[in-house]
Amino acid sequence: MSRCVPEFLPLKNYRKAISIALLVPMLLAVVLCFHLYQIKLERQYQVYQAQFYVLAGQVEQETLAAQTVITSIRHSLAEPIRYQLDENWQQNIRQQSGYFYRQLPDNGGEVVGLGRFVPTAALVEQWQQIMALGPSFDTALALIDELEAVVFIQDNGFAFVKRRDTSQSNLLTAIVESRFTPQFSQGITATSMPTRVFGKHYFALGQRLTSGSLAQILLIYDVDKLAGRLQQMTFGGGELALKGTQPGVTLATSKGFREPEANPSHNDKLPWEGGVRFSYQPPAQPFTLRFVQSEASFSAPARYEALLELGFLILFIVSTFAAYVWLNAQVFIRPLKHFVKYLTYQENTPETTMNYAVPRDWQPWFIEIKRVVTQKRNALQQLQENNLRLDEQVQQQKKALSRSLEAKERQAALLKTVLNSVPDLVYYKNIDGSFIGCNEAFERFIGVEQVDLVAHEHHEVTERHLALLDLELAMNRQEQSLTDTLLLEGRSYLITVSPLYNDLRKRIGTLGVARDISEQQQALTALRASEQNFKAAIEYAPNGVILLSIDRLVLELNRTARKLFDRVDIGSSLYSVFEDADVEALNDVLDHCLHERQGASELSLAQQDPKRWLHLSVSLVWDKQKNPKYFVIHVQNVTALIRARLDAERANHAKSRFIANISHEIRTPINAILGLVSILKPALDERKEQHKLEQIESAAQQLLAMLNDILNFARLESGQGKSNNQPFCIVDLIANLSSLITPLSSAKQLEFEIEVEPFIWPRLIGDEARIKLVLMNLLGNAVKFTEHGRVGLTLSLQQDNHGPEQAIRFCVWDTGPGISEEDQARLFDAFTQGNESSSRPHEGIGLGLAIVKQVIQLLGGEVTLSSKPQVGSRFEFTLRLERAALAEDDSRKSLFLILEQQGPLPYLAHQGIRQGSETELNTLNTTSSVSYLACDNAERVRRLSQTEFGRKIHWLVPDTDSFTDALPAESDAIRLSAPVFYQSLSVCSLERSVTDSPGTHTLTPLLCIVVDDNPVNLDISRTVLEQRGATVIALSNAENIVTICQKLRPDVVLMDLYMPNIDGYEASRQLRRQFDGQALPIVALTANAHEQEKQQALATGLNGFLVKPITPADLCLALLEYVPAGEVVFDYSFALTQMMNKEALLRTMLEKFAKLCEEYMTSLQGVESATELASLAHTIKGSAAGLGLRRLAEQARQCEAQSKQTDELASDQLSDQLYMAVEQTLCFISLWLKG
Repeated sequence: MSRCVPEFLPLKNYRKAISIALLVPMLLAVVLCFHLYQIKLERQYQVYQAQFYVLAGQVEQETLAAQTVITSIRHSLAEPIRYQLDENWQQNIRQQSGYFYRQLPDNGGEVVGLGRFVPTAALVEQWQQIMALGPSFDTALALIDELEAVVFIQDNGFAFVKRRDTSQSNLLTAIVESRFTPQFSQGITATSMPTRVFGKHYFALGQRLTSGSLAQILLIYDVDKLAGRLQQMTFGGGELALKGTQPGVTLATSKGFREPEANPSHNDKLPWEGGVRFSYQPPAQPFTLRFVQSEASFSAPARYEALLELGFLILFIVSTFAAYVWLNAQVFIRPLKHFVKYLTYQENTPETTMNYAVPRDWQPWFIEIKRVVTQKRNALQQLQENNLRLDEQVQQQKKALSRSLEAKERQAALLKTVLNSVPDLVYYKNIDGSFIGCNEAFERFIGVEQVDLVAHEHHEVTERHLALLDLELAMNRQEQSLTDTLLLEGRSYLITVSPLYNDLRKRIGTLGVARDISEQQQALTALRASEQNFKAAIEYAPNGVILLSIDRLVLELNRTARKLFDRVDIGSSLYSVFEDADVEALNDVLDHCLHERQGASELSLAQQDPKRWLHLSVSLVWDKQKNPKYFVIHVQNVTALIRARLDAERANHAKSRFIANISHEIRTPINAILGLVSILKPALDERKEQHKLEQIESAAQQLLAMLNDILNFARLESGQGKSNNQPFCIVDLIANLSSLITPLSSAKQLEFEIEVEPFIWPRLIGDEARIKLVLMNLLGNAVKFTEHGRVGLTLSLQQDNHGPEQAIRFCVWDTGPGISEEDQARLFDAFTQGNESSSRPHEGIGLGLAIVKQVIQLLGGEVTLSSKPQVGSRFEFTLRLERAALAEDDSRKSLFLILEQQGPLPYLAHQGIRQGSETELNTLNTTSSVSYLACDNAERVRRLSQTEFGRKIHWLVPDTDSFTDALPAESDAIRLSAPVFYQSLSVCSLERSVTDSPGTHTLTPLLCIVVDDNPVNLDISRTVLEQRGATVIALSNAENIVTICQKLRPDVVLMDLYMPNIDGYEASRQLRRQFDGQALPIVALTANAHEQEKQQALATGLNGFLVKPITPADLCLALLEYVPAGEVVFDYSFALTQMMNKEALLRTMLEKFAKLCEEYMTSLQGVESATELASLAHTIKGSAAGLGLRRLAEQARQCEAQSKQTDELASDQLSDQLYMAVEQTLCFISLWLKG
């Protein structure tokens, strides 16, 4: 039985969808082709534009060629007339009406002149001038094919013409009639109108010689030839035209060319609309090139290509869709129709569908549908069978339910037992408020048994505890559990009332549970009281207290913290309390406390807004399980303390600056005093005057010592002192102390004793200068306060020292008056002395022992004092000093030390020095390996010196009087310092040498510049240096110092650091930009003795640092390393002797020689041969030598000698050297004459 089945909806609009799918790509194809069409037009326009500018470049080259021809003709006209006319130049001249004409022989051109021919001088000159133009005209006609004629016309109408075709005279007639004369209204270069001559068209390119002249040069072109060439260059079917300075087109590729009208609606994006137009005029040229093409002609090729591409695209799309539709119908649509029919009809499927040959890919789906239909039938049958089994199961469930009710009754009994055993009060009610049950605890509490409660409401059985009903009413309104604490009959109960629900979440009653918490409440009350006390203690604490959670949120702040941080609330983060940078630092401290589990950490913060300083103490609170609970931050506002400290530091720095300035200002006059004394001493012969100078010098040295004490104390007090640990020799230290203290003790007839333990290492690492300062202060005090008896210095080891360090005990003692216990307590205070009375016998400012204490602390020690009145005093301190490396010397292996009682000394054994008894010496004597003997026993030396050793023996003995008689008079003995005899064996030289004393050194031939703004110090420095043989230039400021040094090239510069305008630092920096430290040494000479000043000077690039006042000997030693080899620049004594000791005459001669130096320098720059250089050097040598300019004379002598032996090429270097020597002398004379 067939039935009507509606069409399958997914296939209903299939054809409409296919049509739309076909239409969309076709529309896209149209849009794409239109876009391609526009692109083609744009690219074609760019190609046209590029071709036009290439063509414009060619036209410009042609124009430039014409300009070159004209320029060549102009140059020929500008040249002087050199052409000589022959005798026949006036022959064959044809006189016409109004003009004369001659054709030159050999196709040399044609001459045309207005009026009658009269051979005047002017005409002859014009004729000669044009005869010189023939080659230029021929070159132009040969190079430019389109050029028909070249014409030159003078102001008076006299013309010279060179034509390519002379068979016809029409062109010449047009030239004479001025038909080719351009209009020069816009410049000196212009074009004429096209002119038709005998069936052909010509135009001229002309140029006037000057703007106010009628003389002109014309290039006449064949228009047809140029148009033909332009036609060859055209492209794309457009037209090219050349426009000159005259109105209209000069020539074009087509005769019908017309100027295009301006297009007011020109579109920059579509420039071809309305036609393609290009125009180009070369700079400063009279031509304009133009290209014109209509829009239709321009766009036709692109339009044809676009339409062709559109046709191919549409054909491709239609073919593709046709194939797709056919394949889709065969593969999908037809099988789907039969598939839907089969699903719809199932057993009643039409025969057409059943006879349809199912495609292979669709067969699994048809099979699956058939399987599903069969499965549905089987499922219906199975459902009927399941219904029967379900009935059986229902009966079984009824039986199980009965058993379950019995189990529930047993569980209820068990639950009742459990509830009765619970101490809490438990009751439960129906939804209407009547009791369902309770436990025994609730029965005792309410005073009613359970059997009397059930099915009754609370107010029906008792009037007690009605507060429970209020809690239940509140629970009923909110429909959720409520918990409250109620005070019932004097006891506290924690009551919880909850609604009861069944399995379906439907409320069926109320459950109440109460617990007696009276004891807990009492404990809680006590806890709250304790907490209140704790909070009050925190709240009113003088420091701020912040409780911070582990996740860094504020839990609590006390009153002080709230005042410090007025915009902080509970729960705020750290960023609302502290600044961002402070929070980062605080987080590090918190993390450290959290991870390291430390008790407390300290942190100081400087805040900007407001400006204050906070000191934080951070601790972490843990619970019983050692879990972190919260942080406690104690905040103390230390702004007042910090400001007080900063004020103190500023005051201290001000004091240090004041002392430094005072030091600088005082050292300057002291330097002048000591300098003048050193200058005057050699000049005075009388002893009385010498004594007065010594008193002045002593007073100045005393003042300088006090100043040094003040400066050292200020430096140490301000914390600027730093130890400078360097290797030093203990022998040199003892020798220096002995040389300074011995004269002082001898003057007071005191015995000065030094004792050094032999096992002390000879070379140690430490701050030698500060150790010497301490010992000098202590020994100086000992000598000053001891009137008779002895003073001494003892160095001993504190313990066995086998490691890299030695603990050395320094002890300075005396037998003076001693110090009372009252004075000992304040003895090391600054500006304090033992006797503070105005009648005290000893002078001083009381800084010595204060400096001693601070220096020893800086070196890592502690000074102690033990003293008894009328017995003496002992100052002791211990320093740990590291051993320094000892020099290795093979010559010491021939030295033998005869020991007395102490064992071998390690440092001597380390250097290969043999040590032993006299018996061991006798054994070694047989090997003849001993050349030096050392012994500190005079009797043994006396006995052994008479022994025959078979070779010369050199003795090393202490420098005491007992050894003078112990050795023979002819003995070659080396005397060593007795206190450090053993250490001296390690460092002394076994070969005798004589060292010059500082007084024997000379600074000749040093050339030195001294820069100082103080005239007295400047004069002293110059005098001291000149006394030692140096040549000195004194400058009162550092202006032009670089220029002076470049010309003078001094050997060294002595620079004061503090001067007006340009100070020594700036001057040194300027010099270091031009000279390095080796080319120009710079040594500071300043009154500022600060160590930081020295470091700053050396960092600036100075080679040395000298402090005023300085003795002449020390100044000489400091400058010795800069003394060069060679001659002195200026020998003043010799020059003055040559001038008969007349200073004025010497200055006059030097002024004249300075002028000669300028001439010498000019001559040296023009020297062309070695012979000429030798002659000039000889002249300079003689002049310079006579005036004592020895360095210049020596340089000239060397130059003369080498010039006679060298070639021409090498003489340039010799002249440069001599030039620099002359320049140096000229600069020196000018500065010397200025004083």
